[in-house]
Amino acid sequence: MTIVSSDRLQRWLLRAGLIISAVLLIRFAIDFGERMSWWLAAPFWLLVIAALGVSAVNVFGEGRFDGAADSDLKARVLLLTAIPLGFFASSLDCTGLSLQGCSSFCTFIKIVWIPLIAAVCLVYYFTRKRGWLTVIVVMSLVALVPHCVCYNVGNAWWIDRIGASPLCYGWGFVVSIIAVGAMRRAAYYWPSLVLCFTIIAGATTFFVLHHYFQFPW
Repeated sequence: MTIVSSDRLQRWLLRAGLIISAVLLIRFAIDFGERMSWWLAAPFWLLVIAALGVSAVNVFGEGRFDGAADSDLKARVLLLTAIPLGFFASSLDCTGLSLQGCSSFCTFIKIVWIPLIAAVCLVYYFTRKRGWLTVIVVMSLVALVPHCVCYNVGNAWWIDRIGASPLCYGWGFVVSIIAVGAMRRAAYYWPSLVLCFTIIAGATTFFVLHHYFQFPW
């Protein structure tokens, strides 16, 4: 009974995460498309569609979790690694290499919360207990508390309406949903990995272009 309840909670958290991801990414894609050149907006829209598509496949597919299995261990390790890396890459986009964020909560996520998420990923790796995947999703949700006050293309719509943006760690959250969904389902490991590390590479590229070359803003 406990296992069934835990699986149901995990499933509904992932579904809620997918809906939140869709809202954040589609809103961002609309704003980005309106203010940027089409050749920048087109690949961005493709990444959004791919991210939401793979997330949906992972989240709504039937899980066949086997925490004791050693098969696909390498893929699981890479997926676990992608989770804190996704949040770290997101933090670079906003704060760069500085330890201080645009708000106290942003700083807390960067220097305290992301390392804690990494620690929980390690705990899951050694214990392989499904409940730790649920903890990772819940911890990932915390990073979406509206806190970012950097007024840019992605955040402006949110700041104008609620005073702060939840988008700062949005891409890291998407990586978390994709990775946890793949591990829970024990399927689509490699498509999920390709997408997760494409997001991380994209965020890292944006960090370099934005902070050192002021492009695209």
